[in-house]
Amino acid sequence: MNRTILFSALAAFALSTFGGQSPLAYSRPENGRAPGTRSPLPDKVVVERVLDGDTVVVRGIKERVRLANIDAPEMSHGYGKPGQPFSVQAARWMERKVQGKAVTLRCPEQDRYGRWICDLFLDGEYVNKELVRAGLAWANTANRRYLRDESVLEAQREAQHGHRGLWEQRRPTAPWLWRQECWLGRACAGAASLQAPSARGPFALVHKMHE
Repeated sequence: MNRTILFSALAAFALSTFGGQSPLAYSRPENGRAPGTRSPLPDKVVVERVLDGDTVVVRGIKERVRLANIDAPEMSHGYGKPGQPFSVQAARWMERKVQGKAVTLRCPEQDRYGRWICDLFLDGEYVNKELVRAGLAWANTANRRYLRDESVLEAQREAQHGHRGLWEQRRPTAPWLWRQECWLGRACAGAASLQAPSARGPFALVHKMHE
């Protein structure tokens, strides 16, 4: 078999198997799993607990679920790693929205920590984007590959224009910069001292946020 025939055969196989898409393609979010996306996770799951604005625990899945396309303000991670303004509000918004409810997941990959990176839908609504639209998370532009849906960036512009949530601040710091400037560089303007969720309440504010 010469190279031309072999190439044609492989191309035909790929077309019939993946419908013209790369098996790693990640298309724009819709209500449900994207064509060509394969994941061992069930489509429908129940959110058992919200850990912060962009991380949840779902029933029956050992690994945590990290919301795709967005980055929410950082919660406190103990001494030397204070939380950001609006981190508590983001987590509470997520609790009200999805905790204890059945949601649809689309999870194209896992990150280096083993978390599933997922688009989360509630009754057809793209929750990741709505958190950004509420002004409680950023479109994740820390790296081009982290933002697969440009409509999330449009939701951020809408929140900025409306001065919603974290955009009430004069100079809000994106979480990926906060982790470097505050946690590593110890320059923590506007830090909020927070404690982890407890049985008495989801998120307790220990000290008021300061400018």
